[in-house]
Amino acid sequence: MKYIFSLIFIALAITVSAQQEAKIEVSYTEYQPNMRTGEKNGTSHQYILLASGDDSKFFSPRTEYIDSLNSTPEGKAKYQEMARSAYLGGKIEDIPRADGSYYVVKSGADNKLYYYDKVGTERFCYEEDTPQLNWVVGDSTKTILGYECFLASSDYHGRKWIVWFSPEIPVAAGPWKLQGVPGLILEASTEDGLYRFVADGIQQTEKLISPIYLANEYEKTDRIKYLKAKRGFMDNPVGAINAQFSGSGVSIRSVKISGGSDSDGKLYMARETIDFIETDY
Repeated sequence: MKYIFSLIFIALAITVSAQQEAKIEVSYTEYQPNMRTGEKNGTSHQYILLASGDDSKFFSPRTEYIDSLNSTPEGKAKYQEMARSAYLGGKIEDIPRADGSYYVVKSGADNKLYYYDKVGTERFCYEEDTPQLNWVVGDSTKTILGYECFLASSDYHGRKWIVWFSPEIPVAAGPWKLQGVPGLILEASTEDGLYRFVADGIQQTEKLISPIYLANEYEKTDRIKYLKAKRGFMDNPVGAINAQFSGSGVSIRSVKISGGSDSDGKLYMARETIDFIETDY
């Protein structure tokens, strides 16, 4: 299997027409802190990486499925019927729900990264140059999914990342925005352990690296403005929602959390306690 992967990527380097067809599919579990309680590794999501040469797409398959339904009138009707049937049948847990919210698309043609995400009920997207991380490769090794992996570390957008990559799978890709080491990143963690990605499956594929559903509904912005908008929503979600709907009087019952109280109405942890995966805003 490892020899086959090597042949695939050697052929890929000289086959321009294959750039938009993925050659490898990797499933990851993403772990992140619970932004309401501050619990470390309190939230997890399932993501998929489709990669081919310098092109890749990192996304939640559950979220993409729901977005695909909502992208057409017929799909919306199907989703509503699924939700109705589940509700009437007393199986609310069967209603399809989004998992992770963001998409990361890397394009080798223009050396750009395209990021799509939601802040409250609003959608935002931005582009930036494909990250050029200064990785320091160490001597430590360990085996992940049957592949020998090497340790590497780098600072990126306010956090130090520790990753394990396998040169046996010669594609410089990984979860989220991480990439640039000489092999596939199969595990990654911030130094404080608040954010982690762990690969739990890998296979060959011929799936297309497809466009983002509902892409025209995302408001274009830049990375820093997006992060500030996200922080503004978490610091005052009621105000953000009311502002979006022209002060129509939306109210949310205060939820008491560690670090917050009923009196101050905080729904999410303050930045000083738990911050985002990128902290340089």
